[in-house]
Amino acid sequence: MKHKSVVCAILVGVDGRVLLQQRDEKPGLVYAGYWTIFGGQVEAGETPDEAIQRELREELDITLPLRLWSEYICPVRTRPGELTVTNHVYVGEMPYDINTLTLYEGQAMRYFSAEDSADLLLAFDQHIPLRAYFQGRKR
Repeated sequence: MKHKSVVCAILVGVDGRVLLQQRDEKPGLVYAGYWTIFGGQVEAGETPDEAIQRELREELDITLPLRLWSEYICPVRTRPGELTVTNHVYVGEMPYDINTLTLYEGQAMRYFSAEDSADLLLAFDQHIPLRAYFQGRKR
């Protein structure tokens, strides 16, 4: 059975809200127009730590200190008996003002609070780790 890894970074603003990216509306793009956590696939020869930093450079042209927060088997990307996809979820503080950033992938970015994102369905079921993150902060 094949295994693949993906990465994403929960980028937390100074007020505790999380920065999300809205995917493009390209024909054939899976989850077109959905909101998502910044990230992507781990490429051959890369570690997840290297991949998340590359993704942030490609998508926002930033580098941040991040910590691995969670890993789980992604239910919507995994095909039982054929392919297992592990999502490596990182967390980092976002010190940048959103107005100073350039979005290189996607059509929009916005900060969301736990309440704002409660009913939001993210691409690739990423609402699952996002809700878990916000719930963990309440404790």
